[in-house]
Amino acid sequence: MTRIKEYKVEGVRVEAIEAAHSNDQRPPILFVHGGCHGSWSWEKFLPYFADAGWECHAINWYGHNGSDPPPNGSFIQRGIAEIAEEICHVASRFGTPPVIIGHSMGGLASQKYAEQNAVAAMVLVAPVVPKEVGGMVLEIPVDMDHPWEPPSLEDASEMFFQNLTQAEAEHYHALLCAESPRAVSEATRCGVSIDRISISGPILVLAAESDIMTPPSTGRALADFYGADYRFLRGRGHNLLLEPRWQETAGLIVEWLNRSVA
Repeated sequence: MTRIKEYKVEGVRVEAIEAAHSNDQRPPILFVHGGCHGSWSWEKFLPYFADAGWECHAINWYGHNGSDPPPNGSFIQRGIAEIAEEICHVASRFGTPPVIIGHSMGGLASQKYAEQNAVAAMVLVAPVVPKEVGGMVLEIPVDMDHPWEPPSLEDASEMFFQNLTQAEAEHYHALLCAESPRAVSEATRCGVSIDRISISGPILVLAAESDIMTPPSTGRALADFYGADYRFLRGRGHNLLLEPRWQETAGLIVEWLNRSVA
């Protein structure tokens, strides 16, 4: 019997798992997926963190994995700021500022959310960085008039699914969805500005050695930008959430949260 419960807030579909043991002192965790992904990317993390005593919620951006289309009907005009608003829709139902854990493009949206809202803590997993940090610009073709379709299996395996088996890569590739070209453009061209002075609470940045999308050099620079804790994970790829050593990553985050928040 699955432990995952689903609900919607303003059309945003959320998957949630209650903490295995109650701890009223701990804030909930809100997981934010990356571009073209959905809450399924946290399928290993949700039960792990719930078993560790954390109430878990994983959002799906508008137009992703069961969430409604954007209310204004303009999917291609959604940018990082709009994704931050979707995070706010869900976080506003909590009685306390949540922990935000964001992956990849979701890491940049998490930073934009935290710029405007209180957070108990923020964990940025292989995150996209803001304009102020800069770094490598990804030369990905983007047609601003049409949704950005997921890459081929071969390209997705190189971009997203390093260290996964062929069968795993095929499984997760089939779950990828189209993305807003505006969001892709902002993420790949360092097009979003963040006022770091407005962000409070402890921050942890994780970078993976083999990540070509958000390389360790930008992760290190982002940690320096915030004065955040930083962990460099050797022999790892961009999708730290799904590859074989995911449990080590999850355990590292739980240990940090227990020390920094709980």
